[in-house]
Amino acid sequence: MVIFFMFILFIAIAIFCLTQQKYTKATLFMLVMGLSFLFVISSIIIYMSKDAYHYYSLYNYFGVTKKVQNELMFLPISRYLLIRIMNFSSMLFLFSGLCSAIFFALHIEKHRKLLYIAIALPCLIQVILYDPTVYAYLYFKLYPSFVSSQQFISFYETIHQATFIINTAYIVAGISLVIYALFDAPKVKQIRSTIVMITISYISMQVTYYYINFWAPNILISVSKAADFIRFKPIILVGKPSMYALLPYIVSFCLLFSLYGIYMYARIQNKIKNQEAVISHNIDSATLTSRVFSHFMKNELLAIMVQSEILGEMAIDSPELVKEIKVIENRCQNIYSRLDIIHQKTNSSKMELKPVVLHPLITTVLSEMKEDLKAVNITYHEHSQTLTIMADPYYFSQVLENILSNAVDALQQVPEKTRSIELETIIKNKWVELIIRDNGIGVPDEFKELIFQPFFSSKPTATNWGMGLALCQTIINTHGGQLTLNSKLGEGSSFHIVMPLLRTSIH
Repeated sequence: MVIFFMFILFIAIAIFCLTQQKYTKATLFMLVMGLSFLFVISSIIIYMSKDAYHYYSLYNYFGVTKKVQNELMFLPISRYLLIRIMNFSSMLFLFSGLCSAIFFALHIEKHRKLLYIAIALPCLIQVILYDPTVYAYLYFKLYPSFVSSQQFISFYETIHQATFIINTAYIVAGISLVIYALFDAPKVKQIRSTIVMITISYISMQVTYYYINFWAPNILISVSKAADFIRFKPIILVGKPSMYALLPYIVSFCLLFSLYGIYMYARIQNKIKNQEAVISHNIDSATLTSRVFSHFMKNELLAIMVQSEILGEMAIDSPELVKEIKVIENRCQNIYSRLDIIHQKTNSSKMELKPVVLHPLITTVLSEMKEDLKAVNITYHEHSQTLTIMADPYYFSQVLENILSNAVDALQQVPEKTRSIELETIIKNKWVELIIRDNGIGVPDEFKELIFQPFFSSKPTATNWGMGLALCQTIINTHGGQLTLNSKLGEGSSFHIVMPLLRTSIH
């Protein structure tokens, strides 16, 4: 049978995940949820196999052959115990399902024990109330001295209506939290695709469980005090038998899908926690990398030409000659280092995204560009929280350098004392927006739609090839982000880099 094969396979894979330490609290509870689901289905099948009422219908529901059914019928396990297993597994499924959704969607550090107790208490009460021995004991004690038979049955029917509402609320709450987690997750593609996988499998398993077992737990015995007799009731399944025939395959798919999702999500979470996560994106080495190389070489050569012109003017008895020569030397050394990095990037043809704290990256770029920015008033509004993104530090730095260089160019016609560039970071849901503003000449309306196109430039081609912003947009798009421009002619421009926010923390 598929269900029993899945039982063994699920346990094997769960043990593998645990031994590999690829789990979190959410994934541990989801493993328990899957295991309890299998116990529920298995106990239902065995219980029905021992019930003559289903002797000719079990195959239609679960595909159990007569031979297997006969073997299950004579298993040395009582129906009392099967009911207890069924009830306990049902409550464990609801408990672990809601806990996994809570820890999957929310970050809870305090009062965890109180949370466990609050969720577990209704489940524990149901396990006790619906135990066949407890039910029989209460019936014999209360009837007929305190209540009539009908009153006792009505009392339990009222309890069942209340527990039905509570159990349904558990499932609805769990599904709602998982959907919330999906919308609240970092917008990093690899993480979101894994969460989508887990969400689909979680909802599928919850809905499948509810379709089969919405009535559980319930009293599956009837008691006669006069005859001192206890009769077991059959499990009446609702819906078409054809739906239940598909059940083993649905369960198999959901469990395998969820296990894979759990493993991958836990693996990503552990790597992020240990600062080891790397997401590789293939890039076109014939276009992107070579263009970065050409664009960078062009900018640096232009900078050296500017320094040479200054040296020519200061050649006669200039006290700052040594300083300018030192600048040229630093520039050349910087070119050499960058060319070495570019060479490595060209060989690998990959952009490697990993957890990067945004603030140190920005300050490093500003420090490296201090010579270019020395005639500009720089204002950097550091965010109160530590912002972590998934980025390739080299390529992302190239984007910042290019945008800042463009801002410096746009300020050439602005009086030196009033030149300003402002950097600001803003959190928007699960995104972080880095805004780079300048009070330069701005961009004409007719150029705004063309500015990110390759080889477009409003400057002479002898000094600008029009590749910088096109490359910047390509790089940011590869990061899973967006690069946009807001500008008004004569008032300045602001570039908006929107990136998926991996996490935040307090300084």
